[in-house]
Amino acid sequence: MIKDVIITVKSVQAIDSDADSVELTTEGEFGVKDGKYFLSYEEGQLMDSASVKTKMFINSQKSIVLTRSGDINSRMEIEENIRNNCFYSTPIGELSLGIHGEKVNVDLNENGGKIKLVYTIDSDLKLVSRNEVEITVKEV
Repeated sequence: MIKDVIITVKSVQAIDSDADSVELTTEGEFGVKDGKYFLSYEEGQLMDSASVKTKMFINSQKSIVLTRSGDINSRMEIEENIRNNCFYSTPIGELSLGIHGEKVNVDLNENGGKIKLVYTIDSDLKLVSRNEVEITVKEV
C-alpha cells in the first residue's frame, strides 16, 4: 500500500574543512514495492528550480538505492562498508563517482520511520565530500 507522507531530509556535506547544511520538508509517497520499502519526493526546491524526482529503494537494513531523474539523473547504491560506482548526469555533463557507505541505518515500519546515511563521494579515488543524511518519514 502506498501512502502520502511528509518527508524531512536533513543533510550535511563536508568538503575539506567547510560544511554546508540543508533541510527539506516536502510531501512524498512511501510504501512497499516488490517486498522492499520505497519512498519518492520532488527535490526541486533544493536545486534552485531544477526539476528532480528522487526515489529511494531500501534493499536491506544496510543497503539503499537512490535514483534521481529529471534535470539531474543518477543512481547511487549506498551500502555499509562497500564502495560502489555511480554515474551522475547534469545538463552540463556526466561524472563517474565513487560512493563509499560508512553507515546505513534503517528504522522503518509501515507507518514511516527514519533512515540515516553517512557516506563519502570520490572522483578518481580523490575525496570530494563526506555526507551525512537523515531522512524522517511520517504519515500525513
